[in-house]
Amino acid sequence: MSENELSEAVTRVLLELYQRHGTPMVSQPMAGVGENAYGQVLRVSWPTIGDAATVVVKMAPRNEARRSHMHVVEYYAREVFMYQEVFPVFRELAPYQNTLTVAPVLLANCLTAPDEFLIFEDLSESGFLPNSRSIMPTYDIVVCSLKALAELHACSFILQRTNPSQFKKLVGFVKKDNLFTPEIEEVTIEFGKAQLRRARNILSESDGDQVAAVQEVLQLCEQQLKSLALYCVDGNAQTPHAVICHGDFWNNNILYRNEPNSDQPVEAKLIDFQMSRFAPPVLDVVHYLFACTEKQLRDEHFPAFMDAYYNTLDLKLATCNLSLKDIYPRSVFNRQLQLFGVYGLIMGAFSLPFFISNANEVIDIDTVSEAIQNLSTSSDEPKYKELIEEYEMLNDRTLPIFKRRITGIVEDLIKYNMTEPLFKMDYEQSAKVL
Repeated sequence: MSENELSEAVTRVLLELYQRHGTPMVSQPMAGVGENAYGQVLRVSWPTIGDAATVVVKMAPRNEARRSHMHVVEYYAREVFMYQEVFPVFRELAPYQNTLTVAPVLLANCLTAPDEFLIFEDLSESGFLPNSRSIMPTYDIVVCSLKALAELHACSFILQRTNPSQFKKLVGFVKKDNLFTPEIEEVTIEFGKAQLRRARNILSESDGDQVAAVQEVLQLCEQQLKSLALYCVDGNAQTPHAVICHGDFWNNNILYRNEPNSDQPVEAKLIDFQMSRFAPPVLDVVHYLFACTEKQLRDEHFPAFMDAYYNTLDLKLATCNLSLKDIYPRSVFNRQLQLFGVYGLIMGAFSLPFFISNANEVIDIDTVSEAIQNLSTSSDEPKYKELIEEYEMLNDRTLPIFKRRITGIVEDLIKYNMTEPLFKMDYEQSAKVL
């Protein structure tokens, strides 16, 4: 299929939904190269009809190797569950009834492999547009993002207190993480390790008071990457201070509406919930802040960002006559930042090479997935390191950006006392050896 071609299944459902047989549909790709690993995203319209609404269609990839490597079946099922089971419950939380709109409306879906698809309302018709990943978020964009995130998380805290049995039922479906699991492919972990190792090696050529400390953090994270990831996504260990998180909270999964005739965002919507999970709420916070913003912005506004998120939680719970101080005290929030801030480094290692690359620099996911499949089915010992080197994305243009961004993350982990889990795990591993 071409990048703007609708599948027969999608075409059939759209015709049934809008009963416009004989009226030509036009579909245009919305996501750039490398921006959506989980399929094609198209905007569909009927240009010959004056008042026709547009819709957004998300279709699963058909390449078998990619479907297997990207866990497409599980991801599409998770996203449909969020829209059909979780969001309807959240929208009925008093006094939110029919007003909580953290995500677009899901109009139709199909989970029959390999033709999975989702059809959404087009939020651009309401003025919601993405912030290009090539443009770093401003203070206003970050605050707007964190407030929307807090609104999503608030729903979990409210439901957990007002209807714990229903909350437990919803959590049951998202409790098992669909990214970081004990069975995660070795090549995925090795990719993250390779980025941390590359950052450490680049720094060996640098001078500065903190270089050694930064290198130590990078090395500890590389050595314990899988264990750290599993530790971070364990929501059960943080109950009752865990929520249904977005799970993939980064720049491209947030849309913004600006003030009329202004570039100042006043409202944000969240999309792409295929990786939603039950976990400490700070995972979404540090994922976004460390992987999507520059250190200079964090240096200037980190306390304000934390206040924007936490105060919005407080306001949302207060509308339900609930006290955030009783349910999720600021001391617990601060402690979780220390315990799970390292998740921002983990996601930075995995995602920064993609975030900072242009379309012509991003690796072809189908090709890489097929190469991974060939290694996995080979009788020889998998040579994942060689494979990762073969498909290395970082180049002379992006390496300095990667160095600056990943170093900034580590410096902030040190600055805000977020390295404790690294040294604790290292000590425990050493104790086992002895």
